[in-house]
Amino acid sequence: MPRRALLFAAVLLAASAAAVSGFHLGGDESGLVRGVLAALRERAEAEDAARFAVAHYNKNQGAALEFTRVLKSKRQVVTGTLHDLILEAADAGKKSVYRAKVWVKPWEDFKSVVEFRLVGDSESEPEPSVASDVSSGQDIVQEEARLHTIENDGLSGDFTSSS
Repeated sequence: MPRRALLFAAVLLAASAAAVSGFHLGGDESGLVRGVLAALRERAEAEDAARFAVAHYNKNQGAALEFTRVLKSKRQVVTGTLHDLILEAADAGKKSVYRAKVWVKPWEDFKSVVEFRLVGDSESEPEPSVASDVSSGQDIVQEEARLHTIENDGLSGDFTSSS
C-alpha cells in the first residue's frame, strides 16, 4: 500500500476510533472524517480513471502498457467529472509518464478517454499528489461544449466503456 494511502487510512482509523470512544479534539471530528473520506474517494476515482485510460489505450493501439501509479490528479466538475491525470505506466519494463483526461458520468455508467499522450520518462516527474482544481466558469463551459461535440460526432462509441 502506498505511504500516502496508508497515512490516510491511519488518520481515518484514528479519527473514527476517537469519535467512537468519545474522545473530543475540541472541534467537529465528523468534518475531519468527511475530509479524509473525500480525499480517499478522490484518490480512488483518479486511480480508476487512470487505469481505464491505460486499458483504453492498450485496446485501441494494440499496446501492452501496465499502469504503475498516478503522479498528479485534478478534478473538474462538468456534466460529470473530468479527471486530468499525469500517470506513470511501464512498457516492457520501461516506465514513462503520460497525460490522460477521462470524463466520467457515473449515473450514466459512462467513461470516455478524451486525451492520452506520452509526456516523457518518469525520472523527471515530481512526487505524487492529488488536488482538486476549480476552474473559471468559462473554462468549464468551453470544456463541456468540446466534450459534447466529441460525443455528438459519433466518436464516443470508440471512447466509451461500460464498467
